[in-house]
Amino acid sequence: MRLVARMPNQQQVGALVDSLRNIGLDRGDMIISNLADEQEWTSPEEAAQEISFIKTERDGLWEIGNFADGVKGLKGKEGILVAVNATRHNADKIRTIMIQSGALEVVQD
Repeated sequence: MRLVARMPNQQQVGALVDSLRNIGLDRGDMIISNLADEQEWTSPEEAAQEISFIKTERDGLWEIGNFADGVKGLKGKEGILVAVNATRHNADKIRTIMIQSGALEVVQD
């Protein structure tokens, strides 16, 4: 399962990343996406040329979209998303850390 936290600002994202690293998660295991910086592309070729392009598991060949579009249940449209794959064993701990770090919402997908 994946947990996605919508954080209000960069400082709280930094605190969340530090806390997640303290419990053994690697920064490479996290996806961080600023909702304000996400953009729309006009073609798959244009999206593939962007270094920040992230292909999600829902994307088919030539299907493109913002990372936030692939997160079902996300209510807010502002902030910074931090996504982490979690096992059943550590999901509650990760969710608690996200909330304590100031998450506006935490979505499981």
